[in-house]
Amino acid sequence: MKAYKHCLLVGALLAGNAFAQSSDGYGTTVRMPLVVSSTSYVSTIYVRNAGTTNASVRVEYYGATGTPLPGPRLCTTLSVAPGAVVEGSLASLCGITPSSTSNYGQLSLTEQSATTVPISAYARVQSFTGAGYSVEGFKIGSLTGGGASSSIVAGLRRQAAAPGYQSNCFVGSLGEPVEVTWSLRTASGAQLGNQQVTSLSANETLRFLDVHSHVGAPAGDYENVQAVFNETTAGSNPGFVAYCTLQENQRFDGDFRIAKESDPDDLRSKKVGLSTTSALGSVLGLISGQDRYGLYLQHPDWVQCRINGANASQLEMRLEDPQGNVVAGGNDISSFQKVYLGERSTRNDGANGLWVLKVESRGLLALLLSYSLTCESGNGSNPPLFVGHSGVEEF
Repeated sequence: MKAYKHCLLVGALLAGNAFAQSSDGYGTTVRMPLVVSSTSYVSTIYVRNAGTTNASVRVEYYGATGTPLPGPRLCTTLSVAPGAVVEGSLASLCGITPSSTSNYGQLSLTEQSATTVPISAYARVQSFTGAGYSVEGFKIGSLTGGGASSSIVAGLRRQAAAPGYQSNCFVGSLGEPVEVTWSLRTASGAQLGNQQVTSLSANETLRFLDVHSHVGAPAGDYENVQAVFNETTAGSNPGFVAYCTLQENQRFDGDFRIAKESDPDDLRSKKVGLSTTSALGSVLGLISGQDRYGLYLQHPDWVQCRINGANASQLEMRLEDPQGNVVAGGNDISSFQKVYLGERSTRNDGANGLWVLKVESRGLLALLLSYSLTCESGNGSNPPLFVGHSGVEEF
């Protein structure tokens, strides 16, 4: 019975497959949300140097609360040659040998050379029979987790009948304390059980086994449940990382799901970008000529923009790609609905670049017309950034 319980807890922690992340995975600080070392499962960690000089990578393990080795643990510094990959385990890198009680937590990889050398990381977590899954390393800046929007894991499940399913969730802080308020919700958004408030110190991880029971959801089976996480730290906006596993209780098969933000607290990739002032704080306004705004769009994508305010009917705008080709808008148009930006190779030789949104008056003006701009996109962009004014109108 004790052996079965141990396998159940290990399965609850470790069952999983690879979870999605951006292919833009290189950085100088990479955080792995989960690594493990136990008598049932071990992590093999791979670190690659994409630079042209040698990388010196500081490795630090942060054991989760409730494990045999909680808190920070400095590990072996890795030397990775240009274009090379170095591998190791928690035992070889950090001296954390497998134990009957699972050691698990986060791993921080920081490139500390004098020059900027980009690194990436990946871990294979598997049992001694070969069953396992992948955990990608995230560049630390992509784990915003701020309060602008919820981070959500969808499709959680609980089922008593064979093979049996159980959902487990984890919340981790990064380099500073954070408070995370979270709950389980049905597919339509109704709350299940009680809302939870989790306070973490810097670089701490907490695990919540069988989350339906943990939040006090009524007994019974559930399908298509959402775990919704929000950063609610008073007076600040630190980042965090959250993820869940959906565990199958016979073979301990399952998956690993990172919580995803619908609109990250990142001014480079807002799904809805609003500009009311210039970068220097001046209120937007036009008497004559043309105001120009920069948008770093990520095609292929759909984008729509509009001029806001009482003066919108006296203004017009158009959107141009990085080569100056008109994509949307034009004469007497103060807003345009979703327009497709084209496949990757059809714009700017396949690279994301600076698109230009131009605003002009529809006729001669005697007074300053104040306005604001809103652009919405699927992949996200910066809010329209004022880049200059021209005394000449084009359309």
